[in-house]
Amino acid sequence: MTVAAKLVVVQTKRTLREPAAVFFVIAFAPLFALLMGLIFGNDPVPEFGDRGYIDANLASITAIVVAISGLVVVPTDIVTQRETGALRRFRATPLRPLTYIAADVVVRFALSMLGIAVMFVVGILAFGAHAHGSLIAVLTASALSVLTFLAVGYALAAVLPSQGVAQGVGNVLVFPLIILSGAAVPLAVLPGGVRQGAQLSPLTQLVELLQGLWMGQTWSENSLPVLVLLGVIGLATAVAATFFRWE
Repeated sequence: MTVAAKLVVVQTKRTLREPAAVFFVIAFAPLFALLMGLIFGNDPVPEFGDRGYIDANLASITAIVVAISGLVVVPTDIVTQRETGALRRFRATPLRPLTYIAADVVVRFALSMLGIAVMFVVGILAFGAHAHGSLIAVLTASALSVLTFLAVGYALAAVLPSQGVAQGVGNVLVFPLIILSGAAVPLAVLPGGVRQGAQLSPLTQLVELLQGLWMGQTWSENSLPVLVLLGVIGLATAVAATFFRWE
């Protein structure tokens, strides 16, 4: 077994031992979909264009999940490991930071996609939601979203000095971005100026991509959101690789 493979195994075991990580990475998405479905049902209503709540919003839940994970869970976890000295032992080894980050990203990516996939299963089987477009395309966009916000999470972890700061910054960022993204509150109900400003957020672009593909749009019709997310991945990865430190 290669060093990278061993590190993936170790990171998987460590992540699964963390209750918060298990909840937000795996369980939160399907539980949120189940709760919203039980509260609002999925009967067609005019507010959602004669679609049900789950039909209209299921794909958008992905954006909420990845935002919480990337802006709060990941940086807080990594900074906490640094503060407690859990990362220090790697400094004495020839292991490069990029190898550690790659293994951790693989684990978090796989577990996040598991939770998102279960969320779609819950929405489809329990509430009769259905993709008007390609479900494979929606899942591919979900994978892109996970990678984007994992990169953001590592960039934040690389530059934030402490667990308290990581939690504070994450919470300050995540709730306004979710509200302004259209994932929690339809953008149509927001003032025009706010809607225009919200377009600058990568989370808003992500919601538009997910909803567009869910409703049957093509990738070419969503080229701007894709380019924005790829740009965020590139920038955040560069920051994480440049400033990541063991202690």
